[in-house]
Amino acid sequence: MLFDPARIEVLYSEEELKKIVNGLAEKINEYYSPITDEITAVCILKGSVHFYSDLLKRLNLKVRYNFVHVSSYSGASTTGRIRVKTWVDESVTNRYVLLVEDIVDTGGTLRYIINYIWKQKPADVKLVSLFEKTIHDHGVKIDFTGEKIGDQFIVGYGLDYEEVCRNLPYVGYLKGE
Repeated sequence: MLFDPARIEVLYSEEELKKIVNGLAEKINEYYSPITDEITAVCILKGSVHFYSDLLKRLNLKVRYNFVHVSSYSGASTTGRIRVKTWVDESVTNRYVLLVEDIVDTGGTLRYIINYIWKQKPADVKLVSLFEKTIHDHGVKIDFTGEKIGDQFIVGYGLDYEEVCRNLPYVGYLKGE
């Protein structure tokens, strides 16, 4: 795919993203408040970084921050191979874990992360994703979904193309794609 930033069309504005994040935070607060006052939130880097930061500021819980950096993409398509670059740096045994993902597409990377997290015997694992692509039967249970989208390749608000456009304050797609 030839990428031309001038062809980016806004799909979700900054204001729309804020509303989506606020709605997700409300649902997450409702879920956890009767069962715990502390969670371990795991940011799935790099794409989730803006969503993670904005979401956690809206949670009424004690939050332990943690990060994983796992990749299976090259450009706009998945390679099918999962590469672990950084992993959770503290035990999640008996902890309530909230995985924070930018987008669920094929689900391969997430299944790998979720399976590995469960091996550490947490009290609970939940997944929040800002976006879910509906084109694939990814087989991943998303507990809190922001928006469902089709087969658009999106950039901005942490999502990238070849490591660029993450810093856009909105989410967009390439016109004509």
